[in-house]
Formats: sequence, structure tokens, C-alpha cells
Amino acid sequence: MSDFPILITGAGGFVCSEIAATFARAGQSVIATDRDFDTRTANRLGNVERIEGPLSEVLAAISGRRLSALIHGAATTADADALGISRAAHLRSNMEPLALALDVARSAGASRFLFLSSMGVFAPDDGPARDGQFTEATVPTADCAYCAAKRAGEIMTEAAAENGFETISLRLGNTCGPEEASRPTRQILSRLRRMIDAAERSGVIDLTSPEARREWTWLPDLARGIVALLAVPFGPRPVLHAGTPPVIRDLDLARAVAERRPGTDIRIASPEEPTRPPMGTDADDGPFATLDWTPIPQILDRLIPAEAMS
Repeated sequence: MSDFPILITGAGGFVCSEIAATFARAGQSVIATDRDFDTRTANRLGNVERIEGPLSEVLAAISGRRLSALIHGAATTADADALGISRAAHLRSNMEPLALALDVARSAGASRFLFLSSMGVFAPDDGPARDGQFTEATVPTADCAYCAAKRAGEIMTEAAAENGFETISLRLGNTCGPEEASRPTRQILSRLRRMIDAAERSGVIDLTSPEARREWTWLPDLARGIVALLAVPFGPRPVLHAGTPPVIRDLDLARAVAERRPGTDIRIASPEEPTRPPMGTDADDGPFATLDWTPIPQILDRLIPAEAMS
């Protein structure tokens, strides 16, 4: 681990708080930044250095400090309409912070920069697909504001690389974990979390795409993979997929949740919504190619308390 800290933006959120905590447990000095940290997240991060405020102010506050790396996870994922802003404003809310983070990382002497991208860059009919999965070879065409910002972010991140400054974008798929909660910039929870919550609240799980096959990444696994990724050279790939996690149909997942919540009904809507294939990678080496992913039954056992199954 480096003597200089890794700065992680968006570390008050679901994904990046786990990444920050995992780096800290591995012995790496971490600076966790976000607009605000709720009490539960702050407690989970323990003695990790936290800086709150708008990203521009936070990055200005660390001026003059040396960094070993920067992981940029801060993003506005909520829909522009839900936020009451234009698509242009939504794009700006994501692109300006990334450009600033790249500049600050380089100025602070960081040798590595990781941009957390998303499988949202893909439309359902993109191709090519290998063995029914979207890999790094699949050409992304999704054009929603969030999707376009992620794809543009990948291009910017690649373009910022230079001698002594490695950059890479990591595309994340469906991710679940024990600390998932809504926040203003991430209003929509994972489909699995919504299934569990619906079973608990109403006893009914509504499905709009029962035949959809989706990958499910257990967040602690992902965080360990990212720690391993920053411990080795990034290599020639500008964009990497976060491995090939376990895959399950929505209907089978809903049935598994219902089995653990006795009395839950499953209601299927028609017609079925188009969905992208699950995530995969064509990388045959590296930390995500060999990661031992938590199986879906074990994920469900951890997310649904044992007393709920009685």
C-alpha cells in the first residue's frame, strides 16, 4: 500500500463507502469525500478521514496534499426529470466534477485514476454479445443523459492518461449489498432491494421483465476486486468490466425472495420490457477475471434475516 492516501469521491454513497472501508481495512490511507455522510455511513467508515461539501470545495481544500490515486465515484444517477433539471444540466452535473477530479489527481501527483462507469452505457440491442453477455467488445449506444455522461466520462478518462498517470474506467453492473439505501442523487435502489422491500411491505413483487437475465454483484466482492485492481498495472485496456458475476432470471430471483418471505405473491406485467444481457468480461487475467463471486443464494441469505423465513 502507498504511503500517500487514495482519495475516493462519492464515498458517502452505497458503493463507494464500501470501497473506502475495504481499502482502509487493507491498511491503505483513505480520504473519503462526499456532499454529506449520514450517521450510519460515518460510523461504518470509522477513523477514515472524511471531508464533506460540494466536490469543487472539497478538492480545493486538499490543495497541496499528495495523493497516490483517485477513485471517482461521485455521480448524479437520478433521472433528470425526477430532479427537475434539464438533460443538459444533468450532463453538466456529472462531467464538470470528473474533469476537476482528473485535474486534481494529476496535480496532486497521483499515479492512478479510476473512473467508476456503468453498464448503463449499453442499450438492450447493442452488440456484439459473447455467449449471451455484454463484454468490453460490445459497442455502447445508450443515449439517456446518465448513460451519455458515463460514456463521455470513459472517453475523458482515457484521454487524460499520460506518462506517470494511468487511467481506467470500470463498468459496474447490478450491485447489491447490506447497506443499500436511497439518497437524493441515487433515488432508485437495485431491483433486488426493491423486490425484498416490496415483499416486506405489501407481500407482492411486481415484475415487468420476468425472463430478463441479470448479473448480481455482491458489493463486498466488488470492493475487494477494486483494491486488487489498484495493486497492479492497469494494462492496455481503457475500459474494463467488473468481471462475470452470477446470473439469474428476474422470475427466478423473485421466487427465491418469495421463498424467504412466506406469503409473498409474484405479479407479472405485460408486455415485457426490453433489457440488456448480463455483464461479462473478455479479459482472461486480472483481479476481476479470477474473482470468487458470492453465489446468489448466499446473497439472499445475507440480505433477508433468518426470522423472515419462518
